[in-house]
Amino acid sequence: MIRLEKSLQRKAIRFWGWFDLPFIISVVALAGIGLIGIYSATLNGPSFNLFSKQMVWLLLGGLIFFFLSLSDYRVLNDHAFTLYSVSIVGLIAVLLFGVEIHGSRSWIRLAGISLQPSEFAKISLVLVVARYLSGQSETYLSKTQILVLSCLTLLPTLLVMLQGDLGTGITYLPIVVGAMFVAGLTVRIAFTMSILILLSSPLAWFTLRGYQQQRILATLNPSLDPQGVGYQTSQSVIAIGSSGLTGKGFGNGFQSQLGFVPEIHSDFVYALLTEEWGLWGGGLILGLYFILIHRLTRMGGHAQDRAGILLVTGVTSLLGFHVLINIGMALGICPPVGIPLPLLSYGGSSTITFMSCLGLASSVYRRRFVYTDP
Repeated sequence: MIRLEKSLQRKAIRFWGWFDLPFIISVVALAGIGLIGIYSATLNGPSFNLFSKQMVWLLLGGLIFFFLSLSDYRVLNDHAFTLYSVSIVGLIAVLLFGVEIHGSRSWIRLAGISLQPSEFAKISLVLVVARYLSGQSETYLSKTQILVLSCLTLLPTLLVMLQGDLGTGITYLPIVVGAMFVAGLTVRIAFTMSILILLSSPLAWFTLRGYQQQRILATLNPSLDPQGVGYQTSQSVIAIGSSGLTGKGFGNGFQSQLGFVPEIHSDFVYALLTEEWGLWGGGLILGLYFILIHRLTRMGGHAQDRAGILLVTGVTSLLGFHVLINIGMALGICPPVGIPLPLLSYGGSSTITFMSCLGLASSVYRRRFVYTDP
């Protein structure tokens, strides 16, 4: 009996040794903090069932995370272009049959559940970029490769922007930009791309809808429309600024509990948590994200093939961009563009997407001792 117990212990140690425990702990901690925030946000409102729904999404996401961690990421990488094609079809289907919520036609209903294909398209884009660049043999990217990568990214971006969802559309860009830098961009091409982006920015302004332009102007000048377009951001800044060092306590946030900050359980959950937990709590969340991104970077360094390195790079770039923009929204230094905070914000599609991406990164790490030809 004692030998059996010791044998099981050794097997358990070997099994968990394949995982990055600080990475998993940070994922679980962030998901748990998000649940606490959503519970507090809906405590006195009519949407208390959002907490139970988010718990279901997190449980499902956790199962997907461990399934993908135990699976071989190279199998999905081999079918990346097929998955990408399916995601494009899904984005087109949303334009034809989608449901409009909060001014954007980004959702499609299946069996009574609202899903956002534009979120799932992030997974396929990470995979297809890694798949395309994994066969590269040159030290630097060619102009043809950059053109192909640009087309692969612009297609889903334009389809999502046609849905009226600018925020999700721009989240595709850091995936390919991060992969390009890792795969090899010459200084000249990087400089040229930066200049082209700067020159095209004024033209992009005229493609924005009126309310999107107003959000940007209100961010640059908070006093422009504090009771209209700038209201949400102003209330978020007040919530964070009034938190103090230790916060107001669970369920005692004035701005959040009285409904002064719309969408507090999703886009502005960081403002809620900081108001109730204080600057220490806000710093804790940032620290957990730092650990998560650091461990992802370490995973990429341990990858045994080019596809694994690029896959982890795409996941890291996507997550880092989301954290940067969402917390920037809460602090009033970025316009509110509807980008969720990974693992903390309410949302089934977003939760499944990030759990899947993190599971793929974990799969790369678990195969760090398995050599594969580049």
